[in-house]
Amino acid sequence: MLAALAVLGDARDASALEPELTSDTAFQLYELRSPTGETVIGRRRLTTTLGVSGYDLIDTTNDPRSPQLTFRARLRYDADYGGDGSETAVTSFGRLVPGFDRGPVDLMYGYVEGRRFLRGWLGFRLGRQYVVDALGWWSFDGGLVAVTTPYFVKAEVFAGFEQRGGMPLSTPRFERDGVWRGDRTGYDQNLWPSFQPNAIAPAFGAAIESAGVSWIHGRLTYRRVYNTGPSNVTQFGTGSPPVAIDETRISQERIGYALDGTLGTMAGAKAGFAYDLYAQRMGNMFASVDGYVSKRVTLSADWDYYVPTFDGDSIWNFFLAMPMNDLALRGSWDMTDRITVASAVRGRLFQVDTATPPATRSPDAASGYVPDSPVTPLGGADVWARWRFGDGSLGARGAADVTSSGRRLGMDVHGERVLGARYLLRARAGAWRWEDDLREDRDATSFGYVLGAGYKLAERSSALAELQHDVNRLVGQRYRLMLWLTLAVNR
Repeated sequence: MLAALAVLGDARDASALEPELTSDTAFQLYELRSPTGETVIGRRRLTTTLGVSGYDLIDTTNDPRSPQLTFRARLRYDADYGGDGSETAVTSFGRLVPGFDRGPVDLMYGYVEGRRFLRGWLGFRLGRQYVVDALGWWSFDGGLVAVTTPYFVKAEVFAGFEQRGGMPLSTPRFERDGVWRGDRTGYDQNLWPSFQPNAIAPAFGAAIESAGVSWIHGRLTYRRVYNTGPSNVTQFGTGSPPVAIDETRISQERIGYALDGTLGTMAGAKAGFAYDLYAQRMGNMFASVDGYVSKRVTLSADWDYYVPTFDGDSIWNFFLAMPMNDLALRGSWDMTDRITVASAVRGRLFQVDTATPPATRSPDAASGYVPDSPVTPLGGADVWARWRFGDGSLGARGAADVTSSGRRLGMDVHGERVLGARYLLRARAGAWRWEDDLREDRDATSFGYVLGAGYKLAERSSALAELQHDVNRLVGQRYRLMLWLTLAVNR
């Protein structure tokens, strides 16, 4: 990051470079207590990011079709000073939390990007980068090359290494679920063998999408990631070295497609899917339609299908994965230029149990038979309203979720105001009720409020403090203090 700052500083006088520095900092102090008042967990969390951007790294003309070169990077420090040092010590067998780091640092992204080279045909990114498409959020270190043709088609290929936890300046957020892995340096071979050793994960993929058409866009994408290095098969310490496999193998192989389009000012629609080629299972499907009834009224319908899929090394691939179907009907009405109301009705169907298979069929993988299971529905609704006035707003939200074995319902009210174009005031209060028929001793009503005040240092810079207080019979009194600092500096 310091080298990038030096380069940006040196280049500023030599070209039309536009540098920018941004930073966001949040500091939280809170404790989780028992109803008797005893502190169970104390937290002192500091999360801060530093972003560096440089635009127009090469001289450009006023021609919007001329080549463009930019640099972007953001570093994150996410510390928890409330954690005990013994929780990170590999010799502290009773307190060690594998993979826990009191002050992890990760490079969220850091890449050089080129656009419109070779008369607009060629684009590229080199470095740590995000990919967002029908397969979800993903991050890798490597290169991406894109070719945009004048025939409304764009093609991409990319290759590199998946960002994985335990590696330098990395986080496990973008790995597939189902495997607990990280840096095992210093661990005894029989200590937490279920905590898998990390290793580089080669990856490659390709995508093809539409380009240059404003009313419709489609993207087909394919991705494959490999696991390398050893993977412990023995999940519990036995006194002897754990059994492990050590060969290159598939971590994930997926393909997905997403399509969205608009019909002028009348309607819009989205649809897509993500198929897991390794598990041979449809992992996700979705579709939504928005109808623009008038300039002030929008009606929408959504459907989402989801079934968990996992990393190729995960034992969860051998268990049945229960699918969920989410349905929702939404509506939004701008009553005036200042008042907006919205509501939604939603439902979920998911399977929670398996039935006895017919006598003529066996529930095994060879037969391809998966037992039917009863469908348990869940329904809910919410209502939301907001009133904007001058430099402030007031809002309210009510929600309810009901199923055969439990209920949750409540309401929040909130407001904010800017005084003298500098001083920020915020407040929120709410009451929520939880009921669980399977654990009636856990039923509770919770009350809470948040009070905040801040100061705008500049157009994109501000400081804010918030105090949160929650109370219910299960946790007693709970407090949290949050301090926010947002800074942005550009030329």
